[in-house]
Amino acid sequence: MSEHKNPYPGENNTGHFWDDENDVRELNNRPPRWYMQAMAVSILAVIIYSFYYPSIPWFGDHYKGSAGWTQVGEMKESVAELEAYREKKFAATEQAIADSSLEDIVRDDELRTYAVKTAKVLFGDNCAACHGAGGQGNAGFPVLADDDWLFGGTLAKIEQSVTNGRKGNMPARMLGITDAQADELATFLIETGKGEAGNPNPASKALYLSKGCIGCHGPTLKGNQMLGAANLSDGIYRFAADDQHASVVRTITHGVNQGHDPLTQDAVMPAFGNSKVIDAVQLKKLVVYVHQLGGGVPVAPAAKKAQVSNDPMYTPVAAASDSFADVIAAAEANYKKNLAQNAAWRDTGKMIKEAKKTKDAALAKIANTQAVNALRQASMALTASPTF
Repeated sequence: MSEHKNPYPGENNTGHFWDDENDVRELNNRPPRWYMQAMAVSILAVIIYSFYYPSIPWFGDHYKGSAGWTQVGEMKESVAELEAYREKKFAATEQAIADSSLEDIVRDDELRTYAVKTAKVLFGDNCAACHGAGGQGNAGFPVLADDDWLFGGTLAKIEQSVTNGRKGNMPARMLGITDAQADELATFLIETGKGEAGNPNPASKALYLSKGCIGCHGPTLKGNQMLGAANLSDGIYRFAADDQHASVVRTITHGVNQGHDPLTQDAVMPAFGNSKVIDAVQLKKLVVYVHQLGGGVPVAPAAKKAQVSNDPMYTPVAAASDSFADVIAAAEANYKKNLAQNAAWRDTGKMIKEAKKTKDAALAKIANTQAVNALRQASMALTASPTF
């Protein structure tokens, strides 16, 4: 084998060629100066970074860094900055939520939308684990997105539930009901809940009536929201299950929240009113959010306020001072306006005469107050104003 010769011995190449013509070859030149300088700077940056930030692991711990920086600390600073921004931007809206009733919040499109949007996270953190992310319910927990309510779906009832919590109660084996009777009663209730598609045995209703069920759930099986007794006629189940018949039998025989029975159904909702988890404004938002999930009882429109006329004929004459002369003069002027509108109070004129006769300043003020009130009544719609 012949020895390979470098055709470019003085070129400072490595002797490695990439093609047969020896045109493409690898040189042995130093890297550019800027490259070497950048590498030196990067080495220095690593040293500074490692000193400034947490880095080098020690035995059982690590170097904390001279800056005292941590990811958790940075996260808390970012959250605080975000909260400060929100507080500044939405301070007026938050105050409006605090000052408004639940009904007024729902009636106001802006406040309702704000409450629902800001309460979504609250619901996810505190309620979704039991009731589902959209209020659709989970196994053993009620649906909040329908109009079937154990304790009522008005804003007041929902607020009561969220604030004070709820704890269901149903005795086990009412009046000594047997397993066979529980099975028969469960069949009757399930078939009744199917509506027209069901086929309940009429004879089984006597069992429902005789075993005390009527006391809480009523003669029509519609339930009682005052007691939190479920509606048994709509086919919606508090303890929904794949085997619904077995679940109903279990509820009948073991009851609800009967601590002495290990097979009892559990139905407890925590109270958020006195907890440190949410504050009063957040609680309001949460109530509105639950109400707006789809099953809340609609809020009646606000009563229309009476329209007050701006006509000068209804504008009271103000007394120039508290002196008897000024007050009685104002009372007479206002009373004349009352008479012109046929809306004067009967005893105002008598009081004015008596005050002028006795120079009674207190009586003059009362007469003037009556005349002013009559003007205010008359300034509203005449159909809403009494005529004397």
